[in-house]
Amino acid sequence: MRLIIVRHGESEWNRIHRYQGQLDAALSELGMRQAAALAERLKSEKIDQIYSSRLQRAARTAEAIAAFHPNTPFAYSEALLEINHGEWEGKYADEITSKYADGLREWREHPTRSQMPGGESFSNVLKRTLDFREQITATHMDQTVLISTHDVVVKILVADALGMNMDRINRIWVTNASISVIEYGNDLPYLVSLSEACHLGTLASTREGQKAL
Repeated sequence: MRLIIVRHGESEWNRIHRYQGQLDAALSELGMRQAAALAERLKSEKIDQIYSSRLQRAARTAEAIAAFHPNTPFAYSEALLEINHGEWEGKYADEITSKYADGLREWREHPTRSQMPGGESFSNVLKRTLDFREQITATHMDQTVLISTHDVVVKILVADALGMNMDRINRIWVTNASISVIEYGNDLPYLVSLSEACHLGTLASTREGQKAL
């Protein structure tokens, strides 16, 4: 199976540095332009199935791609949701830094043992992501599948393919509306590309310009 993983375009809350998690922030104007550029980049790809998170920033990104693939089956999956940030959701990056400094440091450096107050455990998002990966590799063995999802899910899939320690996932940067590709077969999985964003040009979001994921 060839897995094309896209991160959603910039959301309005990405733009203003506000933590969103599973809150349903819309795409920003830039995010809509990023999604359009991503869709244009993928319009000639052979895609057998599209899956998306139901959160509108991912769903609108997936729908832009699907417009060029009208006969491709499209489905939503709860497994593709962003991690639930609990009490952090809706707060600005500066608030998190001042009020939850220790928890934020642990999340960045040791996500596998962190627990955002009232949020989802890393073990839960890891399980649902890898369960989903196992399901689609079995169902779409010789096909190309595209998923539209969020930062943490992309990082887990990449780290899993590389056999990385999951505590290192926050050393991976995934650009909004970027493409990462993993190929699964009878041998080892292969990371073919990571956070490809050439199609975005000057529309690309920078790491320095995005404080809240």
